[in-house]
Amino acid sequence: MYVESDDIRQTFVISKNEIRKFIRGKRFLIYVILAAMVFSLITFLPYAFDEPWESTTFFLLAHNSFIYLMIILGVTLFASTTYVSEFEDRTALIVFTRPVKKTSIYLGKFIGCFIMEAIVMVGYFAAMATATLFFDSVPPISQYLASLGCVMLFLFASSALAAIFSVTMKKSGTAAILTFFTMFLFISIITTVIAHATGDTPWYMLDNASNAVFAVIPDVADTLGLTDFDMTKAVATMMGWGIVSMIISWFLFTRREM
Repeated sequence: MYVESDDIRQTFVISKNEIRKFIRGKRFLIYVILAAMVFSLITFLPYAFDEPWESTTFFLLAHNSFIYLMIILGVTLFASTTYVSEFEDRTALIVFTRPVKKTSIYLGKFIGCFIMEAIVMVGYFAAMATATLFFDSVPPISQYLASLGCVMLFLFASSALAAIFSVTMKKSGTAAILTFFTMFLFISIITTVIAHATGDTPWYMLDNASNAVFAVIPDVADTLGLTDFDMTKAVATMMGWGIVSMIISWFLFTRREM
């Protein structure tokens, strides 16, 4: 399939409209509030019990432990509903009859929901990095950027996986539930079973690859025993899950009819 300049323009127009839709629908506000609550509780609640954070390492470890959950919430709110809503609200009847390629619609909506998720994650990391300035030891900015880069990769893979549910389900609620439980429960169960059966940690599973977020910060990696973590395999795993899931969801979306 060839790509014309107008296809790219249409993709970004759809992406902009998708972002506007999420903001008007209050989902972005909900996500921001949840992220702010998680950050505030982790950062300040220990001081309410006169138990300040002992070191930057434990502070970062506490925050990074909830990054996985924040990403799951993000893809549940945005990626899992972005396509199915077109069919549920019957707006696809209008969109699909216009001179816009389905591929442009697919990419535009994916980019839009990814941007919404990424904005919150970048803001969370900026707040986390700012908070560590009050500690005795501050990790270099390169470690934060590397960790954030891993978060973006994991966010990409998770969003693409959620898109599969979004293009196949008939209801937004069903797609959201399947996305949440797949990311939060089913993948972890599969990883645990494989590890128990083989005696080795399955590096090709998405939840294991997410440990890259911790592994790029040496002090945190030492605490968690991730000093031998294979970053190359983790990056390849997240890219693989993301690309394969995007191809599958794109194929299903372009062939779905009302």
